[in-house]
Amino acid sequence: MPVSTCLHVLWLLVSTVGIEDVCGMEDQVVNVSNGPVELVAGLADGPEKQVAGLVDDPAQQVAGLVDDPAEPEGSLVDGLVQQVAGLVDSPGNLVAGLVDNFMDQVAVVVSQVVEQHLTSCQLVLATTTDNTSEFSYILRRLAGGGEASTVVDVGLLFSQGQPAQHHLLQGLWGDVRFSCRALILYIDTTNNTLLFRFLEWSELWLWPETSVVVVGTRTGMESVLLHSSLRNTVHLLYLALEILPRQKLPVNTWLRKGPLQQEGSARVEIYRRCLYCNRGEMGVHSVQQWNLSSRVPLEHNLFPERLENFMGHTFKIVALPYFPYIAYEKNSEDPDGPVSPRDALNFRMMDVFAAQLNLTYEIREPSDGKWGVPLTNGSWTGIVGTLQHQQADLSLDLTQTASRTEVISFTRVYSHDPLVIVSLKPGRLPRHLALIRPFTGELWVLIAACTLVFGVVLWLLQRVWSSLSGERNPRLASTIFYSWGVLLEDPPTDPPANVSGRILVGLWFLSCMVIGTAYRSSLIAHLAVQNNFLPINSFEDLLSQVGWSWGSRKFTGSNFLFFNESSDLVVQEIYKNMQVIDRELLMERVLAGGFSCILHRNVFLATFEHNYRYSNSPFHMSSTEYPVFAGNAWGVRIVSDMRPIVNH
Repeated sequence: MPVSTCLHVLWLLVSTVGIEDVCGMEDQVVNVSNGPVELVAGLADGPEKQVAGLVDDPAQQVAGLVDDPAEPEGSLVDGLVQQVAGLVDSPGNLVAGLVDNFMDQVAVVVSQVVEQHLTSCQLVLATTTDNTSEFSYILRRLAGGGEASTVVDVGLLFSQGQPAQHHLLQGLWGDVRFSCRALILYIDTTNNTLLFRFLEWSELWLWPETSVVVVGTRTGMESVLLHSSLRNTVHLLYLALEILPRQKLPVNTWLRKGPLQQEGSARVEIYRRCLYCNRGEMGVHSVQQWNLSSRVPLEHNLFPERLENFMGHTFKIVALPYFPYIAYEKNSEDPDGPVSPRDALNFRMMDVFAAQLNLTYEIREPSDGKWGVPLTNGSWTGIVGTLQHQQADLSLDLTQTASRTEVISFTRVYSHDPLVIVSLKPGRLPRHLALIRPFTGELWVLIAACTLVFGVVLWLLQRVWSSLSGERNPRLASTIFYSWGVLLEDPPTDPPANVSGRILVGLWFLSCMVIGTAYRSSLIAHLAVQNNFLPINSFEDLLSQVGWSWGSRKFTGSNFLFFNESSDLVVQEIYKNMQVIDRELLMERVLAGGFSCILHRNVFLATFEHNYRYSNSPFHMSSTEYPVFAGNAWGVRIVSDMRPIVNH
């Protein structure tokens, strides 16, 4: 029988049985477990009828179709029969091939996302031990693309000891060679607890700019995207894999040109978690979907999240009154209740942010009413503690210190507000003391001493000369009065007779001429412009005052740390003798005299100095300023979204 006749017989056979039973690849995969006879579903009721009863003995399948087995065309028939027999003999290879193709397509999609959107990022890939075989496809694709990555087997990680876990955590996110970070998770919806434990352990919430790509099925998608371990992640995608139902092919469509179409196909749908799109709260929405066989669409930006519209989200602010920066009124006696803001510098800035970024805010006081100092257990009190424990988003004014930056974040310093000494303006010196003001007290003492010494030296020279010449010895009182006479420009008429005495008197004349000229010029200046007492411009000046006292409001927070932790002996002495006085009484004590107060410069200018015109202010502010650490900034919880916005 010619080969064409054999092919025609086979074509009639297939047409009679049905193309979906021979070429339906999915039915073959589904029925593999039922045995090799049922793999070719519908070809025959039993193995003796596999070729529709054309032969009774399977051994004569080829002989019944070919009259002369030696004919060359018989080899082609042998090949066709061997292909059908291969489907029956190797069902496991068929299943493995389809699974490999599906997982490889998933890996291709992940690698395309990395290639198009996460270039130059530090990659961290994580999965559970149960998913290692499936995850290996993604790993091979990324390794083939040359992407450097860190692979974490979560099950193996938590079986290690604490030192090994701590060592991995130290290097998990800190590679400075990369400009961004990305985390790829393979999710098994039946065992997500271990992965969520890994996310909390890895402190992913401290790295909000890390891009996270989750691969899994659509089941449980929202529970993953809204999980608390991902609460601060800005860029979060979920690649949901979905198998579409098969479509039956009509009879004989296998004869059409082109490759065979699969009865079932896989689709990928991308979901994005947004932080504020659901009326200011977290939400999930679908971005796009496409078949696994196609590439990721290039025209879509999968990470467009920019914090420019908070959709009415309400930010929690913790604050204490600190005019002119913060001022508010309490709405009730409830210490934990919200307060109403009044006109102040920081609230003006916050209102601008609220209008531009579509957000709202509420203000509350810290439960203990303190700014914040550290405790022995590592926690903080007051505003700092509230931000440390993520109970509020930000504080509108907080002094930045090295210890505080370990538990919370800070914006840029927007105000430099050092401590100053405020005293009463020094009064004018008495006019009757104008005669002695040209010279200081030390200079007057020096002039008197020099005059006395000159008189004694002149007396000694005259006595020596008298003993040699035999003349009368001069008296000591006479030489001293002589020196004073020269100083007052009224010297005696009889100068010394000896040469050495005359030279000494000449030198003294010259010195007294310089002293007299300086005194007269200074006296004229002091009589023309009346002088004041010296002002207090430093802590040293304050300590040098006799019968003087000083004080301030009770120091808390950074002010307390400044005085309490200072190693400067002058600062320690100032703090030791400082009086604690209410703010309302501070200026009254200063105006009464003999008292200085220590407070922040801007607070003094806004609270007290603005009540006077510049020329009429009775207060003197010290020229020496004492900065309390870096300055004033907004304190924010460690990963607040407001920090980059305020800095910008």
